[in-house]
Amino acid sequence: MIAIEDAREMAKRGHRVIFFSACGQPPLETGDIEWLSLKQRSILDEPNRLLSMWRGLWNSTASDALRNLLLTLPRDSTVVHLHSWSKALSGSVVAVAHKSNYRLVCTLHDYFLVCPNGGLYDYPTRHVCTLQPMSVKCVARNCDSRARLHKVWRVLRQLIWRYAAGIPSRFDRMIAVSSFSAQKITERLPDCGVPIDVIDNLPRLNRSPLQASASRNSIIYAGRVAAEKGVDLYLEACRIADVPAEVWGDGPVLPQLKAAWPKAHFAGWVQPAVLRARLEQAIALVVPSLWYETYGMVVAEAAAAGVPVIVSGHGAPAALVENGVTGLHFRVGDAVDLAEKVALLNRDPQLARSMGQAAYERFWQDYDKRCDQRIEQIEICYQRLLGLAV
Repeated sequence: MIAIEDAREMAKRGHRVIFFSACGQPPLETGDIEWLSLKQRSILDEPNRLLSMWRGLWNSTASDALRNLLLTLPRDSTVVHLHSWSKALSGSVVAVAHKSNYRLVCTLHDYFLVCPNGGLYDYPTRHVCTLQPMSVKCVARNCDSRARLHKVWRVLRQLIWRYAAGIPSRFDRMIAVSSFSAQKITERLPDCGVPIDVIDNLPRLNRSPLQASASRNSIIYAGRVAAEKGVDLYLEACRIADVPAEVWGDGPVLPQLKAAWPKAHFAGWVQPAVLRARLEQAIALVVPSLWYETYGMVVAEAAAAGVPVIVSGHGAPAALVENGVTGLHFRVGDAVDLAEKVALLNRDPQLARSMGQAAYERFWQDYDKRCDQRIEQIEICYQRLLGLAV
């Protein structure tokens, strides 16, 4: 979503923007964006598993289409900005952009640049991974969310990306979405000589009046319902604190959680406007992630709505929440500690209100200026790639 928002802003500033994707359809309002979708399925949605595995390794259709597109564009004023390649495009597009001699920048929304499973996370143990990516111990470790054979495929894919596609050495520049993720990537990335800029994600939101505390109810979870997100930890904490649990979102472990927690409310996937409306009426939001989030868009959205966040004390989201001021930190993976924080804000709505107000005021302070500066940072990145700025 942030890639589409940035594309719209670039188009508003007079740049020609072509949004190239392997799958997906353009949103209802594309503005002046030219949208080119190959109408493929992502590797997660493709029912033909052999085709999915092959495309995940090397999507030749995408590389051919990008090559043909680039032939129509001037090299001296064109930048290829890659936002994601792991789930559809594959590393093939990196090889094509480099071979065609176009400047290439990549925004790192995840850790696939360095980690085979993209999360720096050991799924069986439910802990962040401390191994050096693609080391002997890493390759031998069954850390995948599915099966050992899937880890073997991921390792093969990583090798193809590194040696056939040339990732990351063929990037001319990289953008990290937070200082935290930049640090974690840099620690694990061999010295490839590619500069990394830090340009924080900042959602485009409309300001609404701060809701009164009397109208707020429940401490909720909102986001993808996946094992690494720690949703079960949130549910256990609500049970310990004896407060109602609400889960807003969809994901691979939703059926299991529904079966295991019949008293909790599971809203499933809802339209973004519906989720924002619910968030504005919440006492607090819990972000119990077990892995290293690269940013934490929902934390920013909560602050914009005047909602304090109870967040795991690691990862980029923790840096977005000032403990005791705009929300609370808890020990990663500790349901009892989380329950104490949940119970505290549930029984003291005025404390939650003061934290939410602090988050609200801090988020909206100079918001328009920060949004403009963010786009200007991306423009400067492009200018440096084209030799127009130092």
